[in-house]
Amino acid sequence: MGNDKLKFDTLKVELCNKETDELIRQVSSSFLEEALEYLKSNENEYIFIESDEFDKIKIDGLSMELDDLFGHYDAMFGLKLQKKYREEIVSFFESTLHGKKGYNLLFNGEDGLWDVNLSINDLPSYHSNMTLKEAVEEVYSYLSGLLEKVSGKK
Repeated sequence: MGNDKLKFDTLKVELCNKETDELIRQVSSSFLEEALEYLKSNENEYIFIESDEFDKIKIDGLSMELDDLFGHYDAMFGLKLQKKYREEIVSFFESTLHGKKGYNLLFNGEDGLWDVNLSINDLPSYHSNMTLKEAVEEVYSYLSGLLEKVSGKK
């Protein structure tokens, strides 16, 4: 699973207003060639990405934004894993992220999803010159690794 590559031509990419969640504009996947720093230059925006490809890594969509308080880049998504996998998820995050606590994790019983906020800066492969595309690839690969760990425990 960790070797699966994301097909970027299948992505639906939207730029949205952080305050109102209103769509600013829809862009092509080639927009993701922009530097991750785009989020710093446009801190009132977030990027929302959807794709059927995300079913492979059990997320419903991916949002990326600059955290206003801490100044780092966040990836946010709903993770489709059962509540019973909390220990495995926490263990994976704690052992692989580079930071004191580069994530927030909360089970949403209404949706049956884990609401996850993951610091892109704390991903093992993060570097300051990343493109948005590289950040999406790294989140995708990282979550593939999580699913490999969880599926090994079933």
